[in-house]
Amino acid sequence: MADNNKSSIKGSTIAIIILSIVVVILLIVIAVGAGFFLLNSMNDTEVSETPVVNEVETEVPDTTNTVDTNVANTNMGDTSNVAPTTLSTDWKNTEFGLNGVNYKIYFDYADLQNQGWTFDLADYGYSNGYILNQNDKVSGTINLENPNYDARVAVGFTNTSSTPKDILKCQIWSIDVDNGFADKPVNFELPNGIHNGSTLQEVIAAYGEPDEDNKYRSDDLGYWQYTYQDEYSKYFKLTIYDDKGVTAFSYDVY
Repeated sequence: MADNNKSSIKGSTIAIIILSIVVVILLIVIAVGAGFFLLNSMNDTEVSETPVVNEVETEVPDTTNTVDTNVANTNMGDTSNVAPTTLSTDWKNTEFGLNGVNYKIYFDYADLQNQGWTFDLADYGYSNGYILNQNDKVSGTINLENPNYDARVAVGFTNTSSTPKDILKCQIWSIDVDNGFADKPVNFELPNGIHNGSTLQEVIAAYGEPDEDNKYRSDDLGYWQYTYQDEYSKYFKLTIYDDKGVTAFSYDVY
């Protein structure tokens, strides 16, 4: 009986040991399988990455001494400042002609430049150019030259656009043309049929007589100076000699 009990105990112990080994092996197999499955799952999963934005360095243009050629002229599409084919009868329309080409203030300086009227900024101390901001004005003291004429032609510049512009790209708000001492005068035409050489009587017939405060007489030099004005925004001035008729005119439009 004792031997049989010992054999039974020994058999039970061996069975327990074998079962334990099997359980351990199963646990190892399960652990390895789980790790392998987890690894495959990670490899198969799409990873969403935040895209990297390439930084582009934007160069801000320096408008101090440059011209913004992409800015549209505010007069583009505005037919009120387009040069007329025939001049008005009313001087308040600010139209005139020079050597057969008609203009209407405000007009681009380039229109005069295309007819050979130029100036050198260096003569005024600005050899590197000159920038006008919006609505800035340069007084009508810029003398233009043309190799075909020696009349005095002086203009004033303004910038009618919304951004800074080179003066050469700006508009004319003031012009003064004087043939009084010219050997090679320009031909000019004015509203209502007045032109260089028109008489005092023709001027009065065309525009009427200005107020006494707007008339000046030089008996020594033999001329009248008539100034017509519309409120305080438009001024039209004529110089009329007794013997030579109209020799000069000017427009200022504020």
